Amino acid sequence: MRRYNERLILSAVRRSVGASKAELARLTALSPQAVVRIVDQLEEDGFLVQAGRRTGGMGQPAIVYRINGERGYTVGVEVGRAGLTLVLLDFDGQRKAMRQVPSAFPTIDIVVEETNRFLSEELSVLPIPAAESLMGVGIAMPWFLGEWRDELEISEDQASEWRHEDVADRLSAGIPWPLFFENDGNAAALAQLLCGAGIDLQDFLYVNLGTFVGGGLVLGGRLIQGRHGNAGALASMPVCARGGSDSLIHHASLYSLEPNPGSEAMTAWADRCADALGFAVIGANSLLDLEAVLIDGASTEIVQLVEIALKRRLSRDVPPDFFLPSIRRGTLGQPVAAVGAGLLPFHASFTPDLGALFKRSPEA
Repeated sequence: MRRYNERLILSAVRRSVGASKAELARLTALSPQAVVRIVDQLEEDGFLVQAGRRTGGMGQPAIVYRINGERGYTVGVEVGRAGLTLVLLDFDGQRKAMRQVPSAFPTIDIVVEETNRFLSEELSVLPIPAAESLMGVGIAMPWFLGEWRDELEISEDQASEWRHEDVADRLSAGIPWPLFFENDGNAAALAQLLCGAGIDLQDFLYVNLGTFVGGGLVLGGRLIQGRHGNAGALASMPVCARGGSDSLIHHASLYSLEPNPGSEAMTAWADRCADALGFAVIGANSLLDLEAVLIDGASTEIVQLVEIALKRRLSRDVPPDFFLPSIRRGTLGQPVAAVGAGLLPFHASFTPDLGALFKRSPEA
């Protein structure tokens, strides 16, 4: 129970971006005495640091505690269909380094080689030895990386390497650190939940506008992975478009946008994307009653255009018995899945069931 409560406090501080002991007691429903003991111990162990005082109200100014970023580090790797993104995060989830490695289509050997190169170069400049500070490496990738060959224009040999059951074993054999794997959409949703636009939300659908559209689902403050880790993937969600039935992947994926498009072409694509995405959002929200839909992706301009078009589409066509979720733009951009991958070791070791956090009051 103490271990769980320590995780609860750390998660509350992380999502609050700093909090006093009194605020932590209110957020977690732990007794003030328990919070004092746990916070003091976490500070002594180096997980929390004092970050100033907050004035206001009666009595002495309250000490604000924040996560100690130098307590540990992780590396996150997104294996995408057009290359790799690698990030180094500190324990507070702050990005300390990033690298992008373009590739026509990645191989397992490329992932191993580039990850080890990044680790070697970045860990050598950490303030404490890597053996003591690195908590692990997170890898985020589509579960069906080698599928949709026609859309990607790749060969059968390129695709088949990622279909074998030994992918995780080969990566683990080549990268000499603890590895944590996750679907790229789930990893990106986790990043939005812990340090992005969803930090104040409990229930949201995340939409990533990448080479292929993807996403993730958060309910009750928890990342929902599903039986096969593919909940919220979105690509195969059926939509009505151009008078017929189709999959969202063909209408909300950047592969279908012409190279170097002008503003008119981008606006037209964003309108088509929003029309199809509107069906997905209405269907998902009718089932789940969400607080928000978050949209992020590699192109800030595209995300902004789709956000505007989707709001217009939903304001025009929603059913009369429909609670419209807010539509938000993500705050992490292209590296979002890599950031989420980097958060996986933290999440596995230091995060409780986030549904216990930020519970609504009876009046809410």
